[in-house]
Amino acid sequence: MITPLISVQLGLLDPLYSLFGWLLGSLYSWLDNYGLVIILFTVAIRLVLMPLGLRSQRGTLRQQTLQSEVNEIKRRYPKDQARVQELTQKLYKDNGISMTSGCLPSLLQLAVIWPIIYIFRAPLRFISGVDVQNIYKIANLLQGKGLLTEAQVKNVAIMDIPVLNGLRDSGSALQESVSNGWIRLPELINTKFLGIDLGMTPAINPLQWFGSEWRVQLPLVGLILVTMLTYFFQMRIMRASTAKPEKTKEEKQREKANPAKRGQNPDPTAGMMKSMNLVMPLIMLFTMFSMPSAMCLYWLFQNVLYIIQSWLGYKYYVKPLRFAYAEEQAVYDRSRSGKLSEDQEKKSGWSAFISKIKGNKID
Repeated sequence: MITPLISVQLGLLDPLYSLFGWLLGSLYSWLDNYGLVIILFTVAIRLVLMPLGLRSQRGTLRQQTLQSEVNEIKRRYPKDQARVQELTQKLYKDNGISMTSGCLPSLLQLAVIWPIIYIFRAPLRFISGVDVQNIYKIANLLQGKGLLTEAQVKNVAIMDIPVLNGLRDSGSALQESVSNGWIRLPELINTKFLGIDLGMTPAINPLQWFGSEWRVQLPLVGLILVTMLTYFFQMRIMRASTAKPEKTKEEKQREKANPAKRGQNPDPTAGMMKSMNLVMPLIMLFTMFSMPSAMCLYWLFQNVLYIIQSWLGYKYYVKPLRFAYAEEQAVYDRSRSGKLSEDQEKKSGWSAFISKIKGNKID
């Protein structure tokens, strides 16, 4: 059942496999360093997706600026959810906000990650461009020498790293494979990078980390640890990147005590963020403990570039909003003291900035 499914998946994503394989192969021919190839490849992918990510972040901030109006709709129609949804969608449409725009970067990321998983599991096939039939011939040769199991030979089309390791371990098998024209020496990929074998899969059993292969396993586990730390740092920045500063404990208590505000979520992305915080680490851990550690290096630099993207979004979108909000609060405090005219109040920074970010004109 697995083989037909794999064939369908590869067929649907053939353009991405060809493109990514060609890009990785070209980078490896130029750099001859598997780790640097993965890093540069990750940077290239993120540079393509970053404008969409920043646009999505800006759209999220625009949603947050409309949250008080959404809350007013909920207050007016507490028992009519259909009406609330209709008016909320109209409000977003009138202000040029697409409810699906925030999903596009995530969908593209899913479309990208699937080919990458297969490519990192089969670098001979996708990066070096070795014909899959020749890989089977080499695998059968290595099995005859006791270097591959029957199960590894059967799965060689989607996992050819054992073949790569077998050729490195057996000079005679390498010589015979080259003589028969099954593979060329430049097509062999060196998966070592800074003392870490990016072709190895980390053991999930902690006892193996400190066993006889600790020199191999501990660097792999250390790479996973650093990757997860960068992910949680990235999520911390994202949680802080809201239109208004996070509420203090006193403000949360006052809001909780006010029945009119109960059940009103000030951040429309809070639910999505909470789900991401739960699901994404599990997906990352699964791929890092079940795939070659090249996948872990990809996640690591993916997180680093996400941090840069979040910082750019904070600097150019969030920080100006925060500044305008602080100015609005000062205007409000002065107006309560009777020191500000109604005309001045209308021209306050927050109102002007919100109108600008919504796309309205300012008089």
